[in-house]
Amino acid sequence: MALIGKDKPHRLPASHAPAKHIREDHRAANGTMKKLIQRICTSLAAGQDLVLVTISSQSGSTPRLAGAKMIISRDGRISGTVGGGLVEAKAMEGASTCFATRRSLRHAFDLDNSDAAATDMICGGRLELFLEYIGADEANRRTFHDLLTAVQSGRRVVLVSQLTDGNGPALRFVVDHQGAESRDDIAGSLLTAVKQGSSSIATSALIKHQEQFYLLSSFAVTGTVYLIGAGHVAACTAEAATRVGFRVAVMDDRPEFANRERFPEADTIKVLPSFADCFQGFEIDNDSYLVIVTRGHLHDMEVLHQALRTEAGYIGMIGSRKKRNAIYAELMERGVSEQRLEQVRCPIGVAIEADTPEEIAVSIVGELIYQRATARRTWRLT
Repeated sequence: MALIGKDKPHRLPASHAPAKHIREDHRAANGTMKKLIQRICTSLAAGQDLVLVTISSQSGSTPRLAGAKMIISRDGRISGTVGGGLVEAKAMEGASTCFATRRSLRHAFDLDNSDAAATDMICGGRLELFLEYIGADEANRRTFHDLLTAVQSGRRVVLVSQLTDGNGPALRFVVDHQGAESRDDIAGSLLTAVKQGSSSIATSALIKHQEQFYLLSSFAVTGTVYLIGAGHVAACTAEAATRVGFRVAVMDDRPEFANRERFPEADTIKVLPSFADCFQGFEIDNDSYLVIVTRGHLHDMEVLHQALRTEAGYIGMIGSRKKRNAIYAELMERGVSEQRLEQVRCPIGVAIEADTPEEIAVSIVGELIYQRATARRTWRLT
């Protein structure tokens, strides 16, 4: 799905805002999908039903992309965002209907029309919301617990949610990337339709099966950033990467650098005896992002040589082109192919003329975000 438009909320004037529209502070640091699922699990465990709002489809320029989600509780609190302004105001109105009828519904928006213009929404695209009523029953608690467990373990999964017709509870279940489902009572024909529908989406889509509509929500692995080197650039990069949802692992051979005081947000910190075999004990796969920022030329070369023998989805190394060329020449003498070296991002990061450690971190994380987004689009259920 094309990345079109700005991910920026538009606000209604205060006089148009719903009276009970109370937004909690969900900045990027706390706005990951995992935290949203945790919030759902907490609410359901407390016996509180809710409405989960998802942008199920999107075209043109819109305030958020397909897959964006927001939780609405009965007291009007919301977590997450689907774009603010008119879209969220209508979502709040629709949620009231969902709570009253205990049913889900769909709502389409044309942001080209006069209604959008009257509320200062000038995006000019189209989107559809899926407002999903989720009752606090045992089946839903189990389903979202399964979803949270899968996401926490790094599995790639799809949440399947039925758009109810009022004649019974909505069917919900989780399917992982190997086709295993969280329930054993799902019809084979529906599973086949889900797998076929999931094969062409990165975030969300609606499918129709036997006259019933189902929302497919893809939850991709957030990815782990491995910072090899724990200097100033690594410290800034760790903070920025965490704020956009990456897990972070830090490693260095200097305990005065690789420690919790310098990296409070890191998931893992490892003090190495040396940079030899630095990836031992880690599962480096396609959802791993290796960022080589050691303190010296020889360490960088040693780590890069090891990194090129892994299955990492991203390998980046800090340094000038002159440094890069010298390291590449040495590694090719050791038998590393030129084709393999071409897969390394060096100089690392987006070209924004970054200079300070903070700016370099922004450059690096910008590149990681792009890599993660484009890699997600290539995932297919088998």
